[in-house]
Amino acid sequence: MQAFVRLAGRAADVPRWVRWGSVLAWMALIYLLSAQSNSGEHSSALVTWLLGLIGLSAEPPGLAAMQFAIRKLGHLSEYAVLAALLGWALRPGQRRWATAWGLAVAWAATDEWHQAFVPNRVGTPADVVIDGVGAAAAALAGQGLERARRRR
Repeated sequence: MQAFVRLAGRAADVPRWVRWGSVLAWMALIYLLSAQSNSGEHSSALVTWLLGLIGLSAEPPGLAAMQFAIRKLGHLSEYAVLAALLGWALRPGQRRWATAWGLAVAWAATDEWHQAFVPNRVGTPADVVIDGVGAAAAALAGQGLERARRRR
């Protein structure tokens, strides 16, 4: 835990334009990934390849379940990263991590709305909830690290 606290102290020394540039780059990546039509085929190929690496294969019903789980974990993790980057970029203060969470969820909602206009994609409120859970996990972790750092 102390290593993370020291790292968080050094991270604050990074120029603001680099921190906000990281946020914008990550948001652009999310947008580009959500603009892909037929993304289910891409994740299906990824799951099949990963299973092949460990010497396993899956029949279509099992493959669909694994693909679903990986896609939802992808949602969770990409918005956890976004919330962490936002928390890093925002000025320290009482509402820093709550603001990071709120901005990440707002981006998730706009991303799902955007997907409604992409061929073969569907934007769903359930994905916004999953994204929000990932963002909340990162925000809570960031807040905990910040508290630990203040106690030092």
